[in-house]
Amino acid sequence: MTTPDPSPDPPPSGTGLRQLLGPAGLVGAGIFSVLLIMALVGPLLVSNNGISPVADPWAEPRPGLWLGGDDVGKDLFAQLIVGTRASLFVGVAVALVVTAFAALIGGAAAVGPRWLNAVLMRLADVVLTLPTLPLLIVAAAFLGRGVGIRIALLAVLAWAGPARIIRAGVMSAWSSAHLEVARAMGANAWHLLVRHASYVVGPLLIPVFVRAAMGAVIADASLSFLGLGDPTVPSWGTSLFWASTNGAFLTDAWARWPLPPGLAITVTVIALGLIGVAVEERINPVLRKVR
Repeated sequence: MTTPDPSPDPPPSGTGLRQLLGPAGLVGAGIFSVLLIMALVGPLLVSNNGISPVADPWAEPRPGLWLGGDDVGKDLFAQLIVGTRASLFVGVAVALVVTAFAALIGGAAAVGPRWLNAVLMRLADVVLTLPTLPLLIVAAAFLGRGVGIRIALLAVLAWAGPARIIRAGVMSAWSSAHLEVARAMGANAWHLLVRHASYVVGPLLIPVFVRAAMGAVIADASLSFLGLGDPTVPSWGTSLFWASTNGAFLTDAWARWPLPPGLAITVTVIALGLIGVAVEERINPVLRKVR
């Protein structure tokens, strides 16, 4: 006599963020919160904007000039702090746009007529096949280096995968018995989607947002490192670009010029990754069972 497979482990105990994220997710949320505070408050605490020279070229670190100066005497620490706001703004803005587009397009494809589902999903397939980085490089080179253009480009190329995830979640919720009865009684599809299916699909938006933010931070830093960012606005990517252009990697300045923004990008992606994995494990019983 065989026994049935054990059911997936129950969700972790606790309430609020502790229940949703778990220990690793809370660590990621704490790191990302510190970065957000630094992005919001940090530029108000530094004495300059990181754009104007304030010291001798290649100045050594000292009190008030904690990372020294670059090749023209700009404050590297100020560039790092001010660049946090620019880099995180792009990541969060792209993630918001991608999440909104994914929810709208995925929901429309799931509950709309068959022809709409076919059109939207074939469009998503086309976007998924595009070579993202080469296309971003070409588009940024021709359309400009403004932050708004970069946000639009990154969002346009990142919505397809999340839209398919949301569509699958909506279709799964749509097959529940009470929604089938409500549709049979003539309930409006969009009302059911917003009022009832959103409880099932809503948690999916968190990992969608987190993954979109991760990809946007990396892609924006890559574009800026290739010289396609706005040179007048300090960011982590532009710091890496100027460090590479001026040969900082080949001098003793590598540890105080390109290394800090590189570490900032790495820490941001790790923090977002911890949050995303924790939330996905919390809302996906299969992942809980595997763990």
